[in-house]
This record gives sequence, structure tokens and C-alpha cells, in this order.
Amino acid sequence: MTATDASAEQPRRDPQTPAELDTATNRAQVEAAVRLRGSAAVKGAPQRYVGLITRLLGFAVDVVIINLVAAFSWAVVALTMSALNVPDSVDTAIVAIMGILYLIWAGGYFVAFWSGTGQTPGARALEFRVVDAEDGKPIKLSRALARLAGMVLGAIPFFAGYVLGLFNERCRCLLDLFGDTVVIDAPVYTIADRRRMAREAATSQYNPRHSAAEQRMASDDVGEI
Repeated sequence: MTATDASAEQPRRDPQTPAELDTATNRAQVEAAVRLRGSAAVKGAPQRYVGLITRLLGFAVDVVIINLVAAFSWAVVALTMSALNVPDSVDTAIVAIMGILYLIWAGGYFVAFWSGTGQTPGARALEFRVVDAEDGKPIKLSRALARLAGMVLGAIPFFAGYVLGLFNERCRCLLDLFGDTVVIDAPVYTIADRRRMAREAATSQYNPRHSAAEQRMASDDVGEI
């Protein structure tokens, strides 16, 4: 069996790691991913941290959603109470219960999204995400609860906890310190995003028609003839 036959029997392995990709193709893939989902789309791309204004706009969207759901719920309860002719004493108790449920709903809204995808609807609209400050992964429920506590305490007094974001390079406010998080530009951790990036990586890998070793063996065979 010749060296050519032995090499022909060995299955060709497609490049799997960035080191095995063609430099120009890999760079084009990174640039395409950055254009698609921002600087945090791929590992190795420059990381960008979201400032206070963008975060405030995202928070405003979340507050609108929270209050719309709460207003609709309260309207349903109010119509039910008026139809049943509820006594005033029961009416007061229901109002107190609705207030408590509103606080639970508002807090649970943020905790659920932070510990789930790391992205509330407001964050998705403004294209940023809450992630772990160390490894960039979504945070767990306990960290989301700690972040919620930091969000409440950060507003006392006069939103001083949020002013901290102006004095560090990663724009970390008090809630980020409590939850050990950062807020980065561009969503990248949803299942749809991962599948999209996997498809792009698979189609942009450098897969030459002949490897360098095969080309050298082919040239040697030609020389022998």
C-alpha cells in the first residue's frame, strides 16, 4: 500500500477549532457575527458594556409592560367587585392584596427574565443582556434575587446606586455589584441565536478542496512520472 493509498483511506476531518480555520474566513465570520448581533456575538470580539441611558430606556419599556398587565388585572378585579357588590371592608382588603401581588409581579418579572435568558423584553428591544461578570453566562436564580435587592437599594437615596455606573469602565451599578453581573451589548445566548451562529460557523469554515499534504504528494507523483 502506497502513501497515497493510505492517505486516501483516512477520512478527512473538517476544521473544528478557530486555529484550524483560514484566517481571512475566520475574520469575516467574526465581522458578520458582530454586524448581526453586536460585539458580543462571538468569543474574541471586543466586548462593549451598555451605558446608563440605554439601560434606562430598556427599564422604561419593562415598566410599561408591568403596569399594563397590572392595570388589566386590576380592571378585571374591579369589574368583578362591582358586579358582586362587595362590602367596603372586603374592598379594602382586596386593594391591599392587589398591592402586594403587584410588588410580587414586578419583582418576579425581572428575576424570571434575568435568571432565564438574561434579557427582559425591554432589554431585548434595546439589544442588551445581563450576564455573569466573570464568564459571561446567564445568572442563576439566587444571583437574580440579589440583583433585585440591589436594584431596590440602588434607588435609595436619589438613585445614588445607579450613579456608580458612571465611575467604572464596565458601567456596573449597585445592582450589578449585588448580583456580580455586567450588562453587555447584543443578545447572544438564546437558543435561536446559538443555532444561527452554529449555521454560520458551519458554512464559513475553511474547507479546501485538497489539503497541503495531498497537494505535496500529488506533485511528487507528477514528478516521478
